[in-house]
Amino acid sequence: MPYDPFDEIRRLHEYIDKMFSDIFARGRAAGPVVTRAPLIDLVDEGDKFRIVADIPGIDKEDLDVRVTEDTVIIRAESRADREERGRNYYLRERGSTSYYRVITLPEPVVPEKAEASYKNGILEIVLPKRAPERKEGEGFRVKIK
Repeated sequence: MPYDPFDEIRRLHEYIDKMFSDIFARGRAAGPVVTRAPLIDLVDEGDKFRIVADIPGIDKEDLDVRVTEDTVIIRAESRADREERGRNYYLRERGSTSYYRVITLPEPVVPEKAEASYKNGILEIVLPKRAPERKEGEGFRVKIK
């Protein structure tokens, strides 16, 4: 057989591929960890904002929602390390999943009055808008009949 200089490169490539496959196979015994940004809808309903976020596969206790005047932070995590007796996995691809999203709001809200609910993988957050501040001297415009 004639000498092929690329033969050595192919063998090295195969060796490196196998090495990384072995490393990741050992590390994936509990399944991979995936971090996602939840898909959201941000709806302006006049006096409030409504955020609807898709966060499937998470228990309500594993959700963390933080609200400031101008942002909403959503964190959630499900863990695959919960003990499951009597299971012999050959392959486990459903591992830990975490969600993280920072949403910048277009107008200030009242964080203390925010309300949230979670059902069937859907997180819904209602955020009352902060009333606009009036500047002195500007006065109220009166509608004339």
